[in-house]
Amino acid sequence: MNRRIIVVGFLVAFFSLVGTGKASAVKLYVTNISDNSLSIIDAERKDPKEWTIISTISVGKMPHVPAVSPNGKKLYVTMAGSDEVWVFDPATDKLLKKITLGVKPTHIIFSPDSQYAFISVETSQELAIVDVAADSVLAKIPIGLEPHVPALSPDGKLIYVGGGPGNVLFAVDPLARKMTGKIGPLPVPHVPVFDVDGKTAYVTGRGSNDLNLINVQTGKIASKIDLGFNSHGSTLTADGRTLYVSSEAANVVGIIDTQSQKLVDKVPVGEFPHLVKLSRDGRFAFTTNMKANTISVIDAAEKKVAASLKVGNGPGGIAILEK
Repeated sequence: MNRRIIVVGFLVAFFSLVGTGKASAVKLYVTNISDNSLSIIDAERKDPKEWTIISTISVGKMPHVPAVSPNGKKLYVTMAGSDEVWVFDPATDKLLKKITLGVKPTHIIFSPDSQYAFISVETSQELAIVDVAADSVLAKIPIGLEPHVPALSPDGKLIYVGGGPGNVLFAVDPLARKMTGKIGPLPVPHVPVFDVDGKTAYVTGRGSNDLNLINVQTGKIASKIDLGFNSHGSTLTADGRTLYVSSEAANVVGIIDTQSQKLVDKVPVGEFPHLVKLSRDGRFAFTTNMKANTISVIDAAEKKVAASLKVGNGPGGIAILEK
């Protein structure tokens, strides 16, 4: 993998996203873990109360999360129970291929240029690198106990992976294709998110009420924010000023001002909100509510739920296809 290609590809993708202005959602994909299905939601109408399920597709065992490549040409869905990643064409929602990985693939991120996918394989304790054009595995990087959600730094040179029960955050060099270190102890860390300048990473955790801030240069815990609830999913606005975190225990999405490093609001959502995602234009945040069998659509400006949409049983992940 060429270092220069990844970095240049990231910059091109970044500025193209910034220049798109008000992108809007076209479709949402939601994995229903308990149903072994994928819900596809028409999200083109302005009012989310008018969004409807287009179809529900039967898939492999325990579909964990879906992810749409930044160029919108591929939809990847991890099948944690059948040890595969299914590849779909988002234009037609037709299955293109099944990629065999290790045991229990769970979370997916793409490089901004859509060339590579990085997929955590929990039971095999690896991070897989996939060539997206060929839908084939390029490498598997040994990591450690149950690697969970990966995050790629803005310069493309570093991946952090939540370590869950190992109470550590794994650091991986995607260019050298090796793990470079562990950061901790962190109480059951799950979802890392890099700030827009790449200097800080925010790490959620199920094991405490703290949101941990990592100094990326030193690889040390810099500070903590007491949220008053434990957290799982997280997503950051494009300007880096607002972080959304979901709490499965408190049934809320917390809103953090990254400048003051304070929790400024809480939005009640459905029961057991697992992951939270943000539309590219920042208008909506979405949570999958695993025990309510719904997704909540949060109006970011109003800081309240604009719609609650019924999906299948045990919704785990959500992906957004945008214009």
